[in-house]
Amino acid sequence: MNIGFQLYQLQEIDSILDSSNLRISEIDNLLENDSPIERAQTNLENAKNQFIQATNSFNELNDDIQRKKNKISQSEASLYSGTVKNPKELEDLQLEITSLKNTISKLDESLIEELLRVDQSETNLIRCKDILKKVNSNLATQNALLMGEKSSLLEKKEINQIKRKSLLVSIDDKFQNLYEKLRSNKHGLAIAKLEDGTCGACGSSLTASQVQEARSATKLFICPSCGRIIYGSP
Repeated sequence: MNIGFQLYQLQEIDSILDSSNLRISEIDNLLENDSPIERAQTNLENAKNQFIQATNSFNELNDDIQRKKNKISQSEASLYSGTVKNPKELEDLQLEITSLKNTISKLDESLIEELLRVDQSETNLIRCKDILKKVNSNLATQNALLMGEKSSLLEKKEINQIKRKSLLVSIDDKFQNLYEKLRSNKHGLAIAKLEDGTCGACGSSLTASQVQEARSATKLFICPSCGRIIYGSP
């Protein structure tokens, strides 16, 4: 059998195995990558904290307003009950009531702003929950597809490994060693096809006698320019 053709077949198989291994490695990395979920979970946790902070601020301000309103009620009760007779004390009560009402008026404006913060943070919290749910769903679908692809690649890899072992039986060790050395030194491309009288790898033109050597079934021809084996059909 044509040794050049055998080595070319071997290279074709090895290229398939290389691409399969590379894609399997990529799939494994994708399957192990939880960063989309981690980001969505982090965003959800931040949204929860913002909602809690906004709610606490609203409640604290609302409680403060309620305490001041209670104080007004107590002061007004004292003012109008007749129990306080001293004019100075009556005047102080009136001033206190007026001051509290002015303060409450300002706090009511702040309370509206805090309520808006609560509504906005709640909306954001709901959005982040939905995003996490979608990310989980999309990732589950993606992983199922990736696992299916990996299973097919492993089956393809196994078939080509069997083909490789079967092919190696008929290739002399010295040719195997030369092929492996070239494959290592030439970035996986040890064998170049003869294309219109030129090296299919580097494009160098060959003489008529060199073309004839490249088409030999019994010996190998090395490209004078790139050092690869050139295989040409007889």
